[in-house]
Amino acid sequence: MLQKIFLFLLLTITTFAASIGTIMVAKGDGHIKRLHKTLPIASGMDIYKGDEIITKKKTRIQVMLNDDTVVTIGPDSSFSFVDYFFDGSKKSTIKMQANRGFFRSVTGKIGKIAPERFKVKTKLATIGIRGTDFSAQIGSNSSSYICNRGEITLKFSNIQKSVIAGEKMLLHLDSSGVKEMSASAVKNDAKASKVRKKHIKQINLDVNDLTNINTTNTIKTIKFNCD
Repeated sequence: MLQKIFLFLLLTITTFAASIGTIMVAKGDGHIKRLHKTLPIASGMDIYKGDEIITKKKTRIQVMLNDDTVVTIGPDSSFSFVDYFFDGSKKSTIKMQANRGFFRSVTGKIGKIAPERFKVKTKLATIGIRGTDFSAQIGSNSSSYICNRGEITLKFSNIQKSVIAGEKMLLHLDSSGVKEMSASAVKNDAKASKVRKKHIKQINLDVNDLTNINTTNTIKTIKFNCD
């Protein structure tokens, strides 16, 4: 009985909670996991803290958060909005998690006023930012990261490394832990090379398909220019 009451209260709180953003564009099939519910994705849907977006093949989802941070989620991906708070102060927070597949993030106001409180966790590393446009392709044992503008930091295996605009990094998990792969090592590793190639393909498609999008529901224009 107590468990049922708790679930009811949890659902009630979620129902009346303020949304943290909106799905601006939905191309293809996907769904949102929200508590114990599964909801089909559509343009114009609100996003709430705790939501997990799961996409299928040939699907792209573009989310704009309340601070104007834009997240693009590619095909065969899983991406979660773990924590979010925005009031215009340095207490503002974004914590997201890329579980698999491709995502690209262009930071908004929180990236400017509280960059140290903007984090994206992946299977192999935690990403920190400095006013950035960056993307990642998350595989089972390898993950590829690209910084398009600004700078990101990758924390893995008690190591922290910076990746500046125009740079790429590929991390690989083996029996000895997570390590950075050199260009020659990537070339000689078929699986790692596949992840890197898929990342480049995804980001190119992302730019072509989702640049300068105008929607009928907003006066904002979403831009992914990396110049």
